Amino acid sequence: MKPKHLLSLSVLLISAACSQPEQKPLTQYVDMYIGTGGHGHVFMGANVPFGAVQLGPTSIPQSWDWVSGYHISDTTVIGFSHTHLNGTGIGDLFDVTVMPVVGGVTYARGTEDDPQSGLWSYFSRKNEKARPGYYATRLDRYGVDVELTATKRVGLHKYTFPASQEAAVVFDLENGGCWDKATETAFVSDGLRLSGYRYSTGWAKDQRVYFTAEFSKPVKNISYPDASETVPEEGDVTVKVRYARVEFDTTDGEPLYMKVAISPVSIENAKLNMQAELPGWDFEATAAAADKAWNAELQKVRVETSDEAARRIFYTALYHTMVAPSEFCDVNGDYRGADGEIYRAAPFVNYTTFSLWDTYRAAQPLMTILHPEKMPDIANTILHIYTQQGKLPVWHLAGNETDCMVGNPGIPAMADIVLKGYGGFDKELAYEALKKSAMLGERGMDLRMKYGYIPCDLFNEAVAYDMEYALADWAVAQVAAQRGDTADYDYFLDRSKSYRHFFDPETRFMRGLDSKGGFRTPFNPFASTHREDDYCEGNAWQYTWLVPHDVEGLVGCFGGREEMLGKLDSLFTVSSVVEGAETSPDISGLIGQYAHGNEPSHHVLYLYTMLGQPWKTADKVREVLTTLYRAEPDGLSGNEDVGQMSAWYVLSSLGMYEVEPAGGRYWFGSPLFDRAEVKVPGGTFAVVAENNSAENKYIQRIWLNGQPYTKPWIGHADMMKGGELRFEMGAEPKVWYCPDEPETYADQRPAEEKRLFRSEAVEQEIARVCGLLTNERLRWMFANCFPNTLDTTVHYGEDTAGNPDTYVYTGDIAAMWLRDSGAQVWPYVQLCGKDAQLQRMIAGVIRRQMKLINIDPYANAFNVAPTGVHNETDFPEADPMVFERKWEIDSHCYPIRLAHHYWKTTGDASVFDAAWVDAMRAVLRTLREQQMKEGPGDYIFLRTTDRQLDTRCNVGRGNPVKSVGLIASAFRPSDDATTFGFLVPSNFMAVTSLRKAAEILATVNNEKELAAECTALADEVAAALQKYAVVEHPEFGKIYAFEVDGFGGRQLMDDANVPSLLAMPYLGDVERTDPIYENTRRFVWSDGNPYFWRGAAGEGIGGPHIGVEMIWPMSIMMRAFTSTDDEEIRDCIVSLMTTDAGTGFMHESFSRHDAADYTRAWFAWQNTLFGELILKLVNEGKADLLNSIR
Repeated sequence: MKPKHLLSLSVLLISAACSQPEQKPLTQYVDMYIGTGGHGHVFMGANVPFGAVQLGPTSIPQSWDWVSGYHISDTTVIGFSHTHLNGTGIGDLFDVTVMPVVGGVTYARGTEDDPQSGLWSYFSRKNEKARPGYYATRLDRYGVDVELTATKRVGLHKYTFPASQEAAVVFDLENGGCWDKATETAFVSDGLRLSGYRYSTGWAKDQRVYFTAEFSKPVKNISYPDASETVPEEGDVTVKVRYARVEFDTTDGEPLYMKVAISPVSIENAKLNMQAELPGWDFEATAAAADKAWNAELQKVRVETSDEAARRIFYTALYHTMVAPSEFCDVNGDYRGADGEIYRAAPFVNYTTFSLWDTYRAAQPLMTILHPEKMPDIANTILHIYTQQGKLPVWHLAGNETDCMVGNPGIPAMADIVLKGYGGFDKELAYEALKKSAMLGERGMDLRMKYGYIPCDLFNEAVAYDMEYALADWAVAQVAAQRGDTADYDYFLDRSKSYRHFFDPETRFMRGLDSKGGFRTPFNPFASTHREDDYCEGNAWQYTWLVPHDVEGLVGCFGGREEMLGKLDSLFTVSSVVEGAETSPDISGLIGQYAHGNEPSHHVLYLYTMLGQPWKTADKVREVLTTLYRAEPDGLSGNEDVGQMSAWYVLSSLGMYEVEPAGGRYWFGSPLFDRAEVKVPGGTFAVVAENNSAENKYIQRIWLNGQPYTKPWIGHADMMKGGELRFEMGAEPKVWYCPDEPETYADQRPAEEKRLFRSEAVEQEIARVCGLLTNERLRWMFANCFPNTLDTTVHYGEDTAGNPDTYVYTGDIAAMWLRDSGAQVWPYVQLCGKDAQLQRMIAGVIRRQMKLINIDPYANAFNVAPTGVHNETDFPEADPMVFERKWEIDSHCYPIRLAHHYWKTTGDASVFDAAWVDAMRAVLRTLREQQMKEGPGDYIFLRTTDRQLDTRCNVGRGNPVKSVGLIASAFRPSDDATTFGFLVPSNFMAVTSLRKAAEILATVNNEKELAAECTALADEVAAALQKYAVVEHPEFGKIYAFEVDGFGGRQLMDDANVPSLLAMPYLGDVERTDPIYENTRRFVWSDGNPYFWRGAAGEGIGGPHIGVEMIWPMSIMMRAFTSTDDEEIRDCIVSLMTTDAGTGFMHESFSRHDAADYTRAWFAWQNTLFGELILKLVNEGKADLLNSIR
């Protein structure tokens, strides 16, 4: 029966529902049974999101696994209580329990071994139904069908009795939840409705709940079975008893409706709540409204997946995150404060059930994403608790501070709201609350401030308390930094490092430290004594990692990243046995000693991403998501803990987790779903995982709003703007970011007074380019790299005749390579017209190069003076000016290339003097000799070395070649010996260099004959290249070989060093559109090239000079220089930005596995080459392309 005067509510709700676009209700995916088994402790029953009422069954048992009132293993029910906890480890509440009965009963909880011992009844699972906002069952003992639904503050019951004159509803104010005991109870009745209150003590020491109940049919009688005296039958009466029996006459199948409203303030407010929220009796409409409320919240995240079990787990988890915090105020704003006082008409919604030690880690951050509209109310609640009790909440329940658990978790919770920029509360009061709570000398903090840490001989759970205090201090420091308060920032940041006291470098565990500075002995990292040791619900294995705020500092404790990673790896592989007679039951969900069933471990999987091995985060996150969360009653690996366990799943399945205790950096793991859409203030934030599967669980690349994203985390502000975060997934481990990213991009250039050469034109160009670049990191790298040659390697002077004479180091080797020096100053030539001194410096380089060629045309590197510095084992002995005498064709080509470019740019021909002409004669002579037309010649090179290619075979002569017109190069530009003497890219460079030399010789020097000889040699080599350098590849077609010998021998590969096959268009040696080059380019950037490497850190070409699996950034730059595809260019820049190991400079090479494993911290050529690349792209109008990188 529906009373007619309430049909209007149904019409209103149906009308509202019909006005919305039809969407599949997400409540259908919520499996209310997940977490009701094992140690999940989840609430079962009817409620609405964040409602004060959690109306559901309460069972007989009061042991640990029944703290929510329900467990899948049990089918007893003593009644239906209006308040329950969700997933806690301690029992409380179960206020205002009601039980429909038939006939006489014993007014007690009862025991299962005696069916008549209490009110309780069995029920059957087959008769049980549960969905968000609705619960139904059948009481077998009484033959009563029960249906429940709720609003925020009102529970609506529907009882279908059998025909009886002894039907009744019993109100039980005695039996609370586990630890809870009633202290004072009372009923007030006017004969039509029943009201009352229940005061109790338990976890919440002084809990007060007021209620009022109304019935849909006239009450036959109200009695108080445990009353000591007769109660008048007429008029309002107040009876201080535990039980009330409200009796009715019922017919078979007739429903009885009952509404019970609760209030933390008064009976009158409970009545007001009922009138405001549920004035009528329409059960179906109320249940529909609850379903709609849940759908509205669940629709804040929509996931796409073909895995139905995963969908159920996800939406159940999302549901569990919204049971609490629960509203703790009345519709008029009244609430009971932490000081026991009543506060009237508060201008905010007051909340309770703050399980902050659990929830600050994931549930609170998730709330800042999904429920930003609630943040002002949450903040104001927390701050009013502070003003009322003198500190931020620790574990607040029903207006009571329980002080449960360790540390100061209210600090990171409050700091997170502040740091994310939410408003609607007093920021000054918030900062005061953070500081004062952090300085309060209680719960071990007094000892911490005295000793610098909490001594384990003076305080229980000392390590756990101190480490939680440390991360809270860090959160205060971040707020201080946001405010610009440097003194507070320094103080709290320093104090946040107190964890270091507990780190034992011998065992590499966090250990209790006594007041005399000694570690606790004996020590067993596997041992646990529940709440009676140095840790809290954990052991040394779990607590060693509780430094989410200072991972870099923890790395320092271990002595390095590799050492920490090794220890972290072992966490997951050691025995899962927890030792001890009284071990903590909270240490559960074990993988090795990683304990997902309890909160201190929840961030640990993401440490791998922070340490540069994100594939291990992906492996383990996926393992936890798919094995420790299951679509079954025992589907949680530990307590739900008021939404924390589920919030971890929600965030991690989206591919991210807030590791640091506050501030909003969500570190990436492995997204579980193909697509998820999150409603945010800016619209929709979509998370897309392309090519996602169980095998393809590793992030390859990330795009934010269509732009490459090079960070391992995303900021809260970026998420809240809306947009699309797109993960490209794959089956191979990959690092898409720089694991050693600096916190700030500090200038890495030498101090001005220590810079070797200053060019105003270069400085202006740096300022111009940086002004066009919006990517702060790219600006930083360009500003570091572009002037590096000038800053650190250019030694400018003048000879006795006053001519410029410039000696250029290659970087960390105090010698001048002809090739390197020509490349190092190349990008500055374009600025000579703006800086006369820069022009003189480059002229000095050219003059010095010509002088050096004339000393020894077979040498590749020279000393600044005739010092004789060289490798002592080199044979034959060279001129004392020679540092290294490795014959390399490019040692001639680069100086010619530089001189020609300089001349064409500046018009200055003064460098082409007699020394230039002599050098060109020496070049021509040497190149002809190395054509081997007259035999192998006199040049040999031998070195005593353990590196095969650092010397030459056949007593220094190398492998034989057949004279076919090509020029032999004893060594490659990498300074490695050639295998087949005709190095193809160097021969191509020789052709263009000879033509450039001929142009200068003919035009400037009038050396027509010499010019003609250069041209003739160029023509001969060019023809030979087409005949001998082109080979047919089975996959790529016609390509250029790397080396040939004229006999038919050939080397199909490429080396990163320039000249290379890849770099030929960059040098101007072949056209970019040459089809053979196009094929070659595809070949060298593939697994067909034996020195092409692809790994977690990146992909590129290396060479034997450094060894296998080492990638040269130069190859990535050459790929960009020679690309005609903007996306490919952008990919190259991203790769260069993420493989500098956080230094802001290019390196000679880096490991394909780990970019922090690199060679040569100072290599000026590659630094300047990077600057040249960025400058080229900017000048070509590609600043927007560069700025698209995030």
